Amino acid sequence: MQNEGHRQRLLKRFESGGLDGLHDYEIIELFLTHVIPRRDTKPVAKELLKRYRSVSGVLNAAPSELTTVAGIGGRAALFLTLVREIASYCLREKYSRQSVLTKRSDVEEYLRFSIGMKSDEYVAALYLDSGNHCVATEIVAEGTVNQCAIYPRLVVQRGLAHGAAGIILAHNHPGGAPGPSAADWRITERLSTVGKLLDMPLIDHIIICGDTTISLRDLPKWPAK
Repeated sequence: MQNEGHRQRLLKRFESGGLDGLHDYEIIELFLTHVIPRRDTKPVAKELLKRYRSVSGVLNAAPSELTTVAGIGGRAALFLTLVREIASYCLREKYSRQSVLTKRSDVEEYLRFSIGMKSDEYVAALYLDSGNHCVATEIVAEGTVNQCAIYPRLVVQRGLAHGAAGIILAHNHPGGAPGPSAADWRITERLSTVGKLLDMPLIDHIIICGDTTISLRDLPKWPAK
């Protein structure tokens, strides 16, 4: 009964002030009250926040990692993943019906949320039509905390499958420097060369490091036309 009273008070605070009226751990706690019945979820929420450092970090954690936290079962982990996927879908909707080039800030917001907080390196490809509308977004490579193998052939094959007229490549730098590495420039050169041959140009290569976003196209080393 004591837990139920606390849950109701937390819900009332949300109703009156929204998420801005809650601490980060209380946002997670409030969610967990709907998937973990009859248990004090505050310690679980605090442990999740301690381990993943932010609400976004919790949402971006893999279900297999989440279930290693005491109190988080498969159902709770699955629902946390569902929240992330819904939020990611909503962010993608913001730019998918308009030119990506004119909605670059929306694209960067989506990328920061979808891959920017992940603990391992991920590579995403945004495939564009001739009007620069995004027709598909795919994770084309996954790696470890400091490296990820990108295969231009796979990126291009998926582009051909989607009938893409252009590609934007993006990847995160978990815990690393936001600037491009020598390997980042090599893959940019290779994809740029292949893209020109197939009339599927590389429009940009974006690096996400936490809240920082870098467009390689804005840098002097971007491959010449």
